[in-house]
Amino acid sequence: MYSTARKQKLLDDAITVHNIDISRYKGNARALCLDYGDRRIGIAVSDMDLQIASPFKVINSHGCFPMILSIVDEYSVGLVVVGMPYALNGGNAGKQRKKVEKFIDKLTCLVAQKFTEQNSDARGLLPIQIITWDERYSSVEAGGLLREACASKKTKRSCIDKLAASIILQGALDALVSS
Repeated sequence: MYSTARKQKLLDDAITVHNIDISRYKGNARALCLDYGDRRIGIAVSDMDLQIASPFKVINSHGCFPMILSIVDEYSVGLVVVGMPYALNGGNAGKQRKKVEKFIDKLTCLVAQKFTEQNSDARGLLPIQIITWDERYSSVEAGGLLREACASKKTKRSCIDKLAASIILQGALDALVSS
């Protein structure tokens, strides 16, 4: 899909922008990926060693925040990766990108509010980091994997979003762990 030089540029940009010390999460917390869509959100979760991303579930976008916060608590999430849409040329993806940015803003506020309520001496520092990651081609790749597996239309429809989230998360984990 991408030339080696283009992949390296995307990786360098992501690492430069995020500047994450992923070692602080290894063994202590999982990473969670959210592939936001207008109707559904695909969710993937990593293992505690931040090596393997697994498809988790698909939830409705409407009223999703209580479920996301519950997953963050239940699965000891320390890093949230949100798939960010970009145009194929690397530019702004327009309306959908604005929707994802609004989603991230609301999620950040809710995480901050919940953490502050639980820890009165938090001083504005969040134990959960929320970052974005390039989601281009993740749904296409997920669809290809499901076709190769001879999945039925019903299975494809119910699995593609969470599989796309796991592809995004695995890409982020691979890049961040190797940096």
